[in-house]
Amino acid sequence: MTDALTISVEILTFILAPLAVALLFGLDRKITARMQNRVGPPIVQPFYDLFKLLRKTPTLLNSSQASFAVAALGAQMVALALFVVGGDLLLIFFIQGAGSVAIVLGAFSARSPFSYLGSQRELLQILAYEPVIFLVVIALGIQQGSFLISAMNSAFILTLPLAYVAMVAVLVIKLQKSPYDIATAHSEIISGPHTEYSGPYLATIELAHWFEIAVIFGILTLFWWQPDPILSLIGKFLAVFVALFAAILIDNATARLTRARMVRFTLSFGMILVALNLFWTLYLSKAVGL
Repeated sequence: MTDALTISVEILTFILAPLAVALLFGLDRKITARMQNRVGPPIVQPFYDLFKLLRKTPTLLNSSQASFAVAALGAQMVALALFVVGGDLLLIFFIQGAGSVAIVLGAFSARSPFSYLGSQRELLQILAYEPVIFLVVIALGIQQGSFLISAMNSAFILTLPLAYVAMVAVLVIKLQKSPYDIATAHSEIISGPHTEYSGPYLATIELAHWFEIAVIFGILTLFWWQPDPILSLIGKFLAVFVALFAAILIDNATARLTRARMVRFTLSFGMILVALNLFWTLYLSKAVGL
């Protein structure tokens, strides 16, 4: 009975997680609108947008685009499924990274200068944030002594606070917000690697993005844990919301960086923060007897 209940909860979490991400996207747009003295769209607007895309007539420049869009969605779904069942965090990192690369390959497959330029910029963004995520994953694994999510039962926010801050910078890029909205710079290249996608295929990519962000939010939830399930759930929600709100503030307070500055700053800022945190946790704290 316990196993059946556990499986049911895991399936429900897998289904609800991307839907919750979509609602957070809607909340993001509403908060941003209020900051700019606008009313903004309803919180459920991401669902309206997705359904509208699904009803459109599918058009493609070539069949490869559809293949890469489906591959991206499949990879992100597998990554989230592994996360929900408490799988290996290192494996999840590589699978979600493969999904991001599939988007770039799909953009490269279209003979369009805007799509090609967007894919190049998307690759730069991947170069900027993937090493940071990798170091955060390594830090969590070292701190816990295991990369299995099911074994992570510590309040890492107390021991790895700088790694959490580094994940906020990653979230800004993943959400395509200023100053890191390099690939989807609407005033320059329309919609980056998604330029030549439309209709159901663009909906597939958008759905893949929901699953991708669900994995990133899931990593953020690992920074908080308590024996009491209610307190643990509240803390995990706050860990996600604080990071999202910080990303919204950064988006509304900054202008877009150049591509070179984005890579230099994100790599140096994120990797230095995680490295310092690991150095303190593994060496200095032991040296002073903490």
